[in-house]
This record gives sequence, C-alpha cells and structure tokens, in this order.
Amino acid sequence: MLVSPTAMAFGAAVTLPQSMRRISSTSKHASSPTRIALQRAGCVLALRAVYAAPRRKSGTSRSFPVTEEDRQRCSTDVQLDFERQGFLKVPAILKEEEMATLSRAIEELQSSEKCALSALQHQVRVQFGAVAASQCTTLAACRKKLAALEKRGEVSFLQYFNLHRLSEELRRIAMSPRFSFWATRLLGVPRVRLYQDALFVKRPGDGATDWHSDLGLAPFDTNSFLTFWLPLTAVPPRGGSSLVYAIGSHRDFALPFHGDLDEDLTGRYKLWRTGSILPGDASIHHGWTLHSAAAAPSSGPLRVAWTLGFVADGARLHGARGGPAEDAVSYEPWIGDCGRGAVVDHPMVPLLPLVDD
Repeated sequence: MLVSPTAMAFGAAVTLPQSMRRISSTSKHASSPTRIALQRAGCVLALRAVYAAPRRKSGTSRSFPVTEEDRQRCSTDVQLDFERQGFLKVPAILKEEEMATLSRAIEELQSSEKCALSALQHQVRVQFGAVAASQCTTLAACRKKLAALEKRGEVSFLQYFNLHRLSEELRRIAMSPRFSFWATRLLGVPRVRLYQDALFVKRPGDGATDWHSDLGLAPFDTNSFLTFWLPLTAVPPRGGSSLVYAIGSHRDFALPFHGDLDEDLTGRYKLWRTGSILPGDASIHHGWTLHSAAAAPSSGPLRVAWTLGFVADGARLHGARGGPAEDAVSYEPWIGDCGRGAVVDHPMVPLLPLVDD
C-alpha cells in the first residue's frame, strides 16, 4: 500500500519548533545556532557499522526492472495525489537484495578518503566560500575550519555529491528502468534525465535542515523535476529527523509574486512528517515542494540517505543566477558547455531509458 496524506496515513500534522521562514536560494543548512550538544566521537566507525551488517548475496543492478507491482502501485489516483500534495511515500520500492547492492556500492565510495575530503570541502564552501574550500586540502584542515560551526549546530549534514559519476554500479542503479518509470509517471513526461545524486549523512547533533525547494537550487527553467529520498538507515517515528513537507506548496504560485524573502510562512501550509521510514522505502517530492528536517538528537543514530534528482528531458537552462547555489558542484562541470536558455542535452545529465506503459 502506498502512503499518502489523502489516505490519512502519511503521519500526523506537525508543528515544528523553528519558524517556517523561506531560506535563501543558495543553501539548505541551518542559519542559526541550536542548543544541541554534539557527540562526534565514533561517527565514522558508526557509519561503517551501518553497512557492515550481514547481507545475502545478490545480483547486479540489472535486477532493477519495472515490475507489475510498480505498474499497479503507480496508479492514476496515486499520480493525481502526488500532483495535488507534492510528495509521496512508497514502501519497499527496492527489494532486500537490491538494497544490499545499493548499500555496498555506496560504501565502497563513501568510505574512501577522497570522498570524505570532498564532502568536508563542500561544507566549507557552503559556509565560507570557494576560496576557503580550496585552501582546505586535508581532512584535518576541513574539520578544524568547521569545528566552531558544528558546536553551534550550524552544520545540518555532510553531503557527498554525484557518486554515480565514480561508480558504474551506482550509475546503473540511478538510471534503472524502475526509477525511470516512477519519475516519468509522476511527472507526466515521456522521459527524464539524471541531474544529480547525493548521499546525505546527518550526524548526532547536526542542526536542522531549513525549509527549501530543490528546484530553487537547480539551474533548470522547468516545473518538471522531482527527488527520490532513499534511506540507507532506518528513521524512527520519533527523534529521527524525518522529512517534513508543506502540503501543496509546489502549487503555491502566489508566494513568489507576493511573498517576502524574510516572511514567516508558519500557518500558511498544513505540514506532514514522513515518520518511520525504512531502507528500501522511498519518499518522493516535487522540485518545488517545500520541505525540512529537524535537528538530529545528540544521542541519536546516524541518518543516512541517498537522493536522486530527475528533470524532464527537454528542460532548458534558466538565466544567470544571483550567486552559486549549494548544489552548484552538480552543474558547474557541464553548464559552461550549454548556452543560456539552451535545452539540456549533455552526457553529464544522462537520459534514462524509455519505459513502455
């Protein structure tokens, strides 16, 4: 069974402790101090332990086809619900063997010093700018640079971008027929392109993820964009920093015309929390849907999730931005090859396979 607010099974309406302020279009990270005490010791070992649990042997990602169950679950009613609400929770979109394949592929990359350094450098860039990031060439230098911010809870997570560009296995998974099927069905488009993947590691004591919409950080002039949020660790129903969505916010066309960047949007939308979500499940949201997550408890477990961003084939690039966004590392390597306003057709934004209805 799919879970949706229409079915009253998506979770209870919630009121978040932080006011619902629109954040800048450049970052998702907490912009104010929190009182959470940090417990950093052992985080790396704990993350390795996440992937160290015994797993049965499995095949390759070629076992990610579109199943009859997918076709039945992604019904017209479900597609309409996604369009109205702006998000959807899909239990067990990946089977146990498929999750084992995905976890192993991510672990091989994420545990490398190169990827760890890249994630820390990206966080330094978000907080201090590109020049500061270029000067942090070691893990120790990056951690020293971020230490004060982490103590104040102003770092929301570490983010590992575009692992699919480093792993043929992850690339096959990200571009599998199953993800292509769900993305095209929910967006109502013939085909989609893979914009980016990102591994989010929210550590004990990390700050809140501010309200944002993913398309506000991307360079596309389109409404046809969505994100899959795939947990690699179980998120408990309480205290697990699950995602919270503003229902219908992707359809709020009045907001950009009449709103204020500093406006407090508390009370403008009904809110829904994803609640408990397990490895193999997916939370899918539209590119304009506002979403956030609470700070991670200092005594809680790591929250690890892999995300996939898909954009409709035929989307164009919009005009110049006011400044580099947090996700700029995803488009900086290729955007210079495309003209302003051009249709995006680039090998670094690969086209997913066509899936028959």
